[in-house]
Amino acid sequence: MEHRDRPDERDRYESIEVKGGAVGAVGGEGHEIHMPVTIVQTPPEPPPDLDALRQDYLAHLRRACRHLDFKGIPQVERVAALLPLEGVYVGLLARRELPEGETWARVAGRTLDEAMLAETEGATAEGLERRAGTAEPVPVERLLGENQGLVVLGDPGAGKSTLLKVLALACAEGRAEERLGLPGAPLPILLPLAAYAASLRERERCLEDFMPDYFRLRGISQDLSPLFADALAQGQALVLLDGLDEVLEGRAFVADRVEEFFREHAPAGNRLVVTSRIVGYREAPLRAEGLATVTLVDFRRQQIEQFAHNWCHAFEVATHGDTPEAHRDAEIEKKELLDAVFSNPGVERLASNPLLLTILALIKRQGVTLPHRRVELYELYLRTLISAWSQARALDRRPVGPELDYLETARVLAPLALWLRETNPSAGLARQAEMERWLAEYYRGDEWGMPPGEARRRARGFLSAVRRYSNLLVERGEGTYGFIHLTFEEYLAAQGVAQRGELDLSRATKLLLEHLDDLAWHETTLLTVGYLGIVQRNRRSASAVIESLLAAEREGDGRGWNVVVAGEALRDVGAVGITDRCRNRVLDALVETMQDAAVRPDYRRRAGLLLGWLGWLPDDLDEWVEIPGGPFLYGEDKKRRIIERSYLIGKYPVTNVQFARFVEAGGYEDASYWSAEGMAWQSGECDDQVPGPWRDWVKKRPPEERNRPWWWDDPERANPLVPVVGVSWFEAQAYCHWLTSELRQAGVIGEDEVARLPAEEEWERAARGTGGRTYPWGEGFDVARANLKIGPHPAEGTTAVCTYPNGISPDGVWDCSGNVWEWTASWWRKGETRVLRGGSWFLSPGRYARCAYRYFGLPAVFVDNFGFRVLVSSPHSPPTS
Repeated sequence: MEHRDRPDERDRYESIEVKGGAVGAVGGEGHEIHMPVTIVQTPPEPPPDLDALRQDYLAHLRRACRHLDFKGIPQVERVAALLPLEGVYVGLLARRELPEGETWARVAGRTLDEAMLAETEGATAEGLERRAGTAEPVPVERLLGENQGLVVLGDPGAGKSTLLKVLALACAEGRAEERLGLPGAPLPILLPLAAYAASLRERERCLEDFMPDYFRLRGISQDLSPLFADALAQGQALVLLDGLDEVLEGRAFVADRVEEFFREHAPAGNRLVVTSRIVGYREAPLRAEGLATVTLVDFRRQQIEQFAHNWCHAFEVATHGDTPEAHRDAEIEKKELLDAVFSNPGVERLASNPLLLTILALIKRQGVTLPHRRVELYELYLRTLISAWSQARALDRRPVGPELDYLETARVLAPLALWLRETNPSAGLARQAEMERWLAEYYRGDEWGMPPGEARRRARGFLSAVRRYSNLLVERGEGTYGFIHLTFEEYLAAQGVAQRGELDLSRATKLLLEHLDDLAWHETTLLTVGYLGIVQRNRRSASAVIESLLAAEREGDGRGWNVVVAGEALRDVGAVGITDRCRNRVLDALVETMQDAAVRPDYRRRAGLLLGWLGWLPDDLDEWVEIPGGPFLYGEDKKRRIIERSYLIGKYPVTNVQFARFVEAGGYEDASYWSAEGMAWQSGECDDQVPGPWRDWVKKRPPEERNRPWWWDDPERANPLVPVVGVSWFEAQAYCHWLTSELRQAGVIGEDEVARLPAEEEWERAARGTGGRTYPWGEGFDVARANLKIGPHPAEGTTAVCTYPNGISPDGVWDCSGNVWEWTASWWRKGETRVLRGGSWFLSPGRYARCAYRYFGLPAVFVDNFGFRVLVSSPHSPPTS
């Protein structure tokens, strides 16, 4: 039997796979055996289906990038998944240069870019000469189209990682050309450089080899190597590398690898975008030819407004559906959010940062009153930047650097900020050596008690850690350091003041009183009270600080300023942060200051505004003054006139709090209160008939916004205690019709009486009495008796109607001179213009405030120095000559 037929012998030899030739076999005895050899040709694996691989990969990117992801901020993380990234994202602007230090220089808390913009609008700012020569910011998408490689630098929270996700999502959705201006269909490859750096600690590898491994670790089972290799070979890759600053070890080596990758693949047409914080970038910059470096700038006002629109609409749609009601509610939320942002400079400064603006939007939605309880917002900001965010801000949520303990870090930063306030309040800067010296002395002090050598090491380590991992302290110039935002310095300095008063509160109050007249300390003073009353929940200490302000009386030009500051502190902290006794004392002091003729007009106005914001109202706000019938002297020439019947006239001009009742009662919607001409004005159908330059002004208020006064959302013009302004003659008339109905229902007036605008004779009689006074108080103008634009410190706006007790008329009518012109029922030119009386805050010569002075206005016009007063009498106008 032949060997090949014997099963036992056959089993001794194996078939051999041979690729490309035959091989002999060697027998067990070492003899060569000539036998047939099975040759198996293994077929090559089929090439990967790149189209299917691409679709699976892009679907993964779309899932990963579709929604907002604010890492490390628990308050935001809870709702971020609801909101579409593209629906909220606002395009970023960048300059083709690096700042001098580790962030853009800021003037009075604004970037120089913002300060320059403000100067073109009439504002001024110190240091603007440093702005000369800097490039104009342009959209990042344009810069990407103009440069094959881009290094995008920015402050923490400036939107760098979000930008890369937006770029990746646009490409994954096939909108690269439409959204980014990039031709073809580039394949986005998005990954964090910190993950690449970590892999290099295990073995050396090039960036191209690491890319598919990264996505395999992220849950993609397919091998993406062929897809990435093909895209790179075709010049169709958009490689997005996030967080060069997050590479803490070997950053220069990683930067070299990135440069090698760019030099190898750029010639084929591939594009690269790398992001980094400014801090530390100069230590390992990317210098490859073709890589342009740009730096993100703060949000401008228009971007903040766009974000508010996007955020509010996305949030309402995500939670309530895409309905008309959701969009209506979104517009209300947007208005409230923007009011919160722009009503306080400190809040507005921080809102220029996209991350901080997002936190602000969320905390506002959670019910925190802004800006008045802004200490809660600032506290969250600091906790985010110091601890939570650094632990999860990388693209793959890896911690970046050591965890900083918030309480310990803030405990040191607070006295440091206070030291900067005391030594350099205008600039808030110190040399690195000075800062390290101060920190070393602090660590040697009673609280820490460290030996000198350890204190110096601790100081250097603390300064480095806060700078690298929280970015709160940054280099502003060579060897010069300061806080990244003035607002953080002010708030931490307030914490420092509170710390100084922990054992003896008088130490804190003494410090604040020493700087009471220094405007650079004003915000720190208010934040100290807020920190004590809201963050520390120490109402007694907050009240004690406020009462020390009340006791710090000033004379001359400073008279009343201490009370204004106390009132602003009360407004900030709210009733929850102080005692009832303290609140009542502040209100009493504000009333006294508002009505004190020895206090300068702008402080009197501020005191009145504060009273309105704090909810105080005079007991007699709705009272009427009876004007008896009879003869009186009328006009410039004081001719005798007779008013046949007595009438009632409002003790004060109609205030915003009174007009709000009309608005809330649906007065704008109820046609029964409006004349035919008034309805035509509401609809805008007569706008083209308004003569001259006023036509364009009237058209600025479209019909859909004629459902409340113009400037109704302005916090000062719409203050509850000041006269309502921004109302046309038709709106004043409709209010009178509504008030007639209200008074009749309440039994205050009979069916034969109406509330209406006064005729000018009735108005003048109430203002000057019977004897023909020049001013309500008598002869001779006195700036302490009326709100006009006169003197070195004019009010520059409407004042509370109860501000001038020594300016009342003989019959007890207030505010007949200055403050606002008051609409009357009388025609100036019949069918065209109506008479106005009383003068206003906007005028300077005292002659305009004379009781006999007449002015006129088009009934359709609404301005911020026109208001009105109401009279109750018979429907007809009673005066006779």
